[in-house]
Amino acid sequence: MVDSKAFVLLLRAQIALEDEDTGRARELWEAARAETARGTPPPQFLAMLNLLDALLSADESGPGPALPKLAGTLCMAVETRCSDLVRATLVDSAAGLLADLGDYPRAARLLAAGDRARGGHPRPMPERAQPERAEAAARAALGAERYAAEHARGTALTADDVAHDLDDASRDRLTGRTAP
Repeated sequence: MVDSKAFVLLLRAQIALEDEDTGRARELWEAARAETARGTPPPQFLAMLNLLDALLSADESGPGPALPKLAGTLCMAVETRCSDLVRATLVDSAAGLLADLGDYPRAARLLAAGDRARGGHPRPMPERAQPERAEAAARAALGAERYAAEHARGTALTADDVAHDLDDASRDRLTGRTAP
């Protein structure tokens, strides 16, 4: 019962975020997190709970503070062997944050890694909107040739590589380094 209540609260929080009601989404997220502490949720649920926290942080404070949260979540998802689909969702969200931060080469690489993790299956709605926006921004900023090169590099990345790249991006933001 506890796990199902946490799941419903998480879904309601996601809907509130999609409706651009960040305050309500944060309240529902807090309630879901509290319920989670009373149960035994699987790693996939925790990954999605943490993803929503990062997305809420991005809405509340911008993509910079959200990036380390998402990097940690992706590392946890890799360590706990979350499904490819869960990791792909995290990677796509990270690509969106990176594009918002102007780190277009990494965004392009992560979009390719997300595509690869999905095994060629299309992104579902509403998850499709953020990666499409990130792709358009990266293509515009990098140009077609450089975007294609970075995207090609991303197709070879393993889940561990992606987690490390995102962790590096978080550290680069803190130190003021620019993306490779």
